[in-house]
Amino acid sequence: MNSLTKSSPKFEFSKSQKNRPFSEILDSIVYLVEKASNGGICSILLANESNESLTVSSAPNLPIEFSQMINGIAICPSVFFNRPVLVSDIHNDSLWDGYKEMATENGIRCCWFAPIGDSQQKLLAVFSIFFDKPCFPTEEDLQLIEMAVRLTDMAIQHYQTEEKISFIASHDELTNLPNRRLFDEKVNNAIRDHTNVKDKMLGVMALDLDRFKLINDTLGHSIGDLLIQNAAQRLKSCLRETDTASRQGGDEFTILVNDVSEYEAAKIAERILEKLSKPYFIKGHEIFTTVSIGISLYPIDGQHSDDLLRKAEVAMYQAKKEGKNNYQFYDAKFDQMTYDRLELEAELRKALEKNEFTLHYQPIINLSTNKISGVEALIRWPHPKLGYVSPNRFIPIAEETGMIVPIGEWVLETACRQLKQMQADGISMVSINISFRQFYEPNLVLIVKQIIKETGINPQNVTIEITESMTMDIETASAIITELKQLGVKISIDDFGTGYSSLSYLKKFPIDYLKIDQSFIRDINKSKYDKNIATTIIMMARNLGVQVIAEGVETIEQLEFLRHHRCNEAQGYLFSKPLSAEQLKRFLENHPSELEKSLLFDNRK
Repeated sequence: MNSLTKSSPKFEFSKSQKNRPFSEILDSIVYLVEKASNGGICSILLANESNESLTVSSAPNLPIEFSQMINGIAICPSVFFNRPVLVSDIHNDSLWDGYKEMATENGIRCCWFAPIGDSQQKLLAVFSIFFDKPCFPTEEDLQLIEMAVRLTDMAIQHYQTEEKISFIASHDELTNLPNRRLFDEKVNNAIRDHTNVKDKMLGVMALDLDRFKLINDTLGHSIGDLLIQNAAQRLKSCLRETDTASRQGGDEFTILVNDVSEYEAAKIAERILEKLSKPYFIKGHEIFTTVSIGISLYPIDGQHSDDLLRKAEVAMYQAKKEGKNNYQFYDAKFDQMTYDRLELEAELRKALEKNEFTLHYQPIINLSTNKISGVEALIRWPHPKLGYVSPNRFIPIAEETGMIVPIGEWVLETACRQLKQMQADGISMVSINISFRQFYEPNLVLIVKQIIKETGINPQNVTIEITESMTMDIETASAIITELKQLGVKISIDDFGTGYSSLSYLKKFPIDYLKIDQSFIRDINKSKYDKNIATTIIMMARNLGVQVIAEGVETIEQLEFLRHHRCNEAQGYLFSKPLSAEQLKRFLENHPSELEKSLLFDNRK
């Protein structure tokens, strides 16, 4: 029998064949070994992903009928041992029970096969040599088998490495979803292959997780990464086999939905909204988030991947403007809105420098004495060209860009300085809202301390308002609040009842006020749900020794309800709209310190 050296085939394989397709490499190994085997016919069978069966991957000279018979054959426990299985005569070996007749019909009487495994003893492949008569292997034959195993192992490792490199280049590392490059390729291929069927289009969706930055910054990036992974799994479960989900980066995902009507695209979006709004339980944290989705359709919204994706993103930004947790189809008018937003962002970056901001103050009324107990400072932006810009427009932009931090410092300094002037008119307390970013700034406490010192006000006359969602990281939030309290300022939880935090934080935080969100006050005399929420908050706060302030009071009926349930304080248009410092001064001059003498309370009586 001819034999081969151990070095030359390996060299030839590694140098000349490594860039050829995997199937051709396996065929070349089979031809090489067959040539040296003195009449043998070879095959290479690869193990499937679950390691349960073998698939014929190369058997160019094996009879087709026999090749088809062994394709998909179950993995025999014997091949898990790291040694060849040498069957000299298949007629006398139980391993071939069930296959002997077919083998004989195809002229096969002898089989030597060797397993190929990885470092974890997982079976990768089986190399087999068949003969048409019974025979035993010589020493040279065993060397040939060993060489065949080495070459096949080398080919598989090379292929797996190439496959892994290709996967990494086209997939997101965190979620294993296709990345933007592969997604664009799939969209453009889908456009190329799309058939013009009535009402059937391609849909491109852009979505991201609402409040993700808050969650990521509060609970840490490791929790944020796990949230992204969980969201990706839920997203995939909402799609059909023909659809593709991709991660673009951060908390942004894109989806390609094939052959859908507008109605069908909407139903998929609704399914995603429902699935991804359910709470996540990650490392002891119960996390709530929603998604905003924008949808563009081919061919009506664009002809290329880039155009469709851009328009889907424009629609997604509109979904966020509409309150988040919803979907929007692209509309050409959204482009103008996006342009307006960019223009507004550019103007916002110059507003502080140009001293365009101002503060208004809304009185807070003590419901026991009917006196003004303090005011809440509210930022306003009267732009010289754009006119009055609503905080609902510029505050979200300031938060996204980080400009909220210097703007927040300006509000804090200005409110404290103006409080010094308002104290002469009887205003003793000012409430100042702190943004999420500002709250977690490392130098927040130092800045508050410095402003109090420079303005010369009593820190007990300042209330810092934070939102309930800022308290998700209880330990960090508790440390910050405790340091602020040590300065002497008061702490208020704003928009209470709308956040997702555990109520256990109320026991841990040294807070002074809870502010019932105006959404519960608005229909308090019509909605039993809102009535129960407000009543529960008031009773809970009273038991904890915390004062309660109701926001958005606009009717006598709302006021009566709050008085009846012994709410401590209230603010809203029923008493006064937010006023500039000058307007507030005139308001105080025209109204006695006891508001019960005003027409409002005379009418109530």
